[in-house]
Amino acid sequence: MLFAAVGTVGLVLLLNSAFQRQSHSEFIALAETDADYIRDSIEAKNQAQAGGTPARTSAQFLSAAHSFQTEFVAGHPSQFLGVTFAFQRQTPPDARHESVTIPVNSGVELTLIRRRPVLRDVLLQPVSIGAVMAFWALWFALAWAVLSPYLAAQRFGLLGSIATSLAHEIRNPIAAIRLHGQLLEKTEPVSAGLIVYEATRIEDTLNQWMFLARPEPPRKTEVDLAELIGKTVCVLAPAAEHAAVHIAVIAAPSRRILADVPRLAQVFHNIILNAIQAMPDGGNLAITISEADVSFADTGPGFSPLALRRAAHTLYSEKTGGMGLGLSVARKIIRAHDGSLLLGNRPAGGALVRVIL
Repeated sequence: MLFAAVGTVGLVLLLNSAFQRQSHSEFIALAETDADYIRDSIEAKNQAQAGGTPARTSAQFLSAAHSFQTEFVAGHPSQFLGVTFAFQRQTPPDARHESVTIPVNSGVELTLIRRRPVLRDVLLQPVSIGAVMAFWALWFALAWAVLSPYLAAQRFGLLGSIATSLAHEIRNPIAAIRLHGQLLEKTEPVSAGLIVYEATRIEDTLNQWMFLARPEPPRKTEVDLAELIGKTVCVLAPAAEHAAVHIAVIAAPSRRILADVPRLAQVFHNIILNAIQAMPDGGNLAITISEADVSFADTGPGFSPLALRRAAHTLYSEKTGGMGLGLSVARKIIRAHDGSLLLGNRPAGGALVRVIL
């Protein structure tokens, strides 16, 4: 706001200075034009008198200044071209007025006096109004560009503080829950699998919050994409079975890359889980690994137009109860790997997500 106030005052002063210079130049030009007109009129009068032809020109009125001897002729104004004028003794203009004196001929001068333009005259000019409006529009755009990252940083800073404070309190209970779930695998395999899965899901959510709070550069090691995706599919198998979603992995040939394995696994986990949740009544998910990318094509409803524009934005979700972390974290992780995450819909229906690494 201080920048806007100072900038506006500076702009008004600059416009006022430019307007005063231009107005004074136009005033001088007007005086010179009038002086030229008077000279031409006097010359025309002299030529007419020399030829014996009387000529009633403006020079007859203007040259009468000699006979008036600079005394004001009260009540006897003259008129020429519809303009009333009179001769009077010249008085020095005060500070509110300015004058221009142009010599007409020997012993005759033309002096024009006018009121000086004031700041109000400048501000009422269309150019001044447009310049001030353009400056304020520029200021609002600059303020938005500066404040938006700051507000986003403040928001993520708050989220980071919350995630960091909760991380320590949540990790120990998660470890205990997972351990007890694993102890039940021999006697209650179904319940044990569900317990381990839900504990893993809580930990994944916590990891995503931590990644947003402290995004560190990836620690890359060599990994087989088919193997990594296969492990992710196994972890999500209970959720896929519950939703009657069939997952097929097509990997020919196998592809090995350098990546941060836990974070890349988080990307695949988020994408596969989103596909499963988009097909609560059953469907198919085809995961294709090629040299160009890893594609995830499902038979669900696909992305809405709004979701395609904003699905990868943090804290945006169209799912009931969703926090909008999955695809946002996935995109940030893929970008950290110098790749890209592309969202779209299949021509036959369903969502299509491509991970290019």
